[in-house]
Amino acid sequence: MAVGGPCYIEGCERTRMYSSPVCYKHRANAEDVWWVIEDEGGSDEPRHRNPFTHQEWSAEYEGREIRVTNQLDASDRAKLYIDGELRDEEGGDDGYIIPRGEILLSTELTDTGDRVDVRFKATLFTVKAKILVNNKRIGGDIFENSPINEKVDSSHPEVLKHGLLTKLLGMLLAFAIMSLGGGFFALVFLVP
Repeated sequence: MAVGGPCYIEGCERTRMYSSPVCYKHRANAEDVWWVIEDEGGSDEPRHRNPFTHQEWSAEYEGREIRVTNQLDASDRAKLYIDGELRDEEGGDDGYIIPRGEILLSTELTDTGDRVDVRFKATLFTVKAKILVNNKRIGGDIFENSPINEKVDSSHPEVLKHGLLTKLLGMLLAFAIMSLGGGFFALVFLVP
């Protein structure tokens, strides 16, 4: 995983730490550079990151940094950056998507014509992302792709359909809840 750009301390050429504006050497001075970050209002990078909900993946392709960010708490959209420039972001208010390996972010590198796609897959407690260039994985997590090979949004008919296993688990959970509820009802109201 690639770490951010140069340290914000003037004259320092070191690479800054993950989710920090400064390098390891200047970690005690991180509070002193808050104004520099806010004054650079043109930056596309997120300003406040919760370490429990912020996710980031990155890869390098032919000298370019490809970075993907996501917020698990849905406070911000998933975003795709190429060399720090925002190139694509997940659709806005068009609904909540439970990704199963579909392409949610995509762009084309103008100078080479290569296609960069990002597939997402929701798991029980997190979201996984896979960075692909011309359908070859170059970074991110490993998981099985969805059979859908174009970029999707919440209006796509296949996105929110539950599989057989999900339906069976849902029915089993509903049965367990009803059984417990029925047993409780019998104990309270039927036993004198």
